[in-house]
Amino acid sequence: MLYQNKVTGGLVEVISQHGEGIKMCLDANEEVLYLNDEDLVPHLEATTQQIKDEERLTESLASEGVRPAKPTKKETFPVDTRVNLNLASARQIADSLPGVGLKTARDIKDLQLSLPGERFSRLEQLKSIKRVDWDEIFKENLVRVE
Repeated sequence: MLYQNKVTGGLVEVISQHGEGIKMCLDANEEVLYLNDEDLVPHLEATTQQIKDEERLTESLASEGVRPAKPTKKETFPVDTRVNLNLASARQIADSLPGVGLKTARDIKDLQLSLPGERFSRLEQLKSIKRVDWDEIFKENLVRVE
C-alpha cells in the first residue's frame, strides 16, 4: 500500500512500524524516511498503478528468461506527475498551476531560495504567498515539495 505524506505531498511505501506512531517508509528514490502515522494518507490510485506496473514488469522479465522475475521497487513506483516545486522552474510552475502567473511563480521561487537549503520542506511553507489559493491546490493534489 502506498501513502501520501501530508507534509511534503510525496508518495511513500510503509516498510515497518518503528516505535509508537512512527512508520519506516521508502520513497520513490528508495530513500528511508521515518514518518508520523498522522502524516500518512492511503493513496489507492497510486497503489493500484504500482500493482499493475509490477505485474507488467514481472511478465516482461519472465518472458526474457530472467529468474527470479522480480522487478525492483524503483521500477514499479508510480511516476508522480505533480509539480515538484523544489525542482520546477518559475515558467513550469506558472504553466502547471491554475491561477498562478509568472510573477507569482517567481515569488514562489524567491521564497524557496530564501529557505534553509534553498528547498521547501513542507507544503505549509507555501501559504506565505497570499495570492494563491493553496488550500484548493493542495485539495486538487497538484504539487509536492520532495
